[in-house]
Amino acid sequence: MLRRKIAAELERWLKSSEQKALFITGSRQIGKSYSIRAFGKANHATYIELNLMENRQAKDALLEARNADDFISRVTLLSGKPIAPGKTLVFIDEVQEAPDIMTMAKFLVEDGRCRWAFSGSMLGTQFKGVRSYPVGYVHELRMFPLDFEEFCWAIGVSEGARQTIRDACISERPIPDYIHDAMMANFRTYTVVGGMPAGYLQVCKRASPSGAEHLRSAPYYARGRKQALRAQFH
Repeated sequence: MLRRKIAAELERWLKSSEQKALFITGSRQIGKSYSIRAFGKANHATYIELNLMENRQAKDALLEARNADDFISRVTLLSGKPIAPGKTLVFIDEVQEAPDIMTMAKFLVEDGRCRWAFSGSMLGTQFKGVRSYPVGYVHELRMFPLDFEEFCWAIGVSEGARQTIRDACISERPIPDYIHDAMMANFRTYTVVGGMPAGYLQVCKRASPSGAEHLRSAPYYARGRKQALRAQFH
């Protein structure tokens, strides 16, 4: 499972006394749904997910809900799962397909039977047409593609190496050459693969002898690394 920095933000949201709905925005294919899904399943007895892009019936049905009770009834019917009060996370994905659904967040939070998470590939300007955005009832987070540190987590760069770099920067000392060379090779790989999780996973599938292990060990083949990495992406 890819480790993402937003996981810590999700933990803080869950433990917050405010009990707001969660709303994550960001570009497509950066891992929003994956992160919420993994978090929801790990921290709730019941996890329900509805995708408004894939499930047009769900989109139309939820837009027609009259109140929180009606909305929850429709969610249970569409998902085939009952709500376990206090133990359920409901995730409404691709909410940009029906932004007005966000107006219901206030009433769902006040209802209090379960926690709510929404996600969409949208900008704030897309809410100009929403009837009544629930200010004060939604905790908003913006998610981004994998940064270089997350990429290093994914390929298995040790905590010891990363701590050595931190200590060197804090004390303004040179980073040991072998770590510097390895991390520069990792960075070059990152600039080619990019920050989309799917790109990293595709490289792992293609790599030989094995995905992440290959990326992890590549920097240590010092003299041949440029040729090896170049060959990897042709």
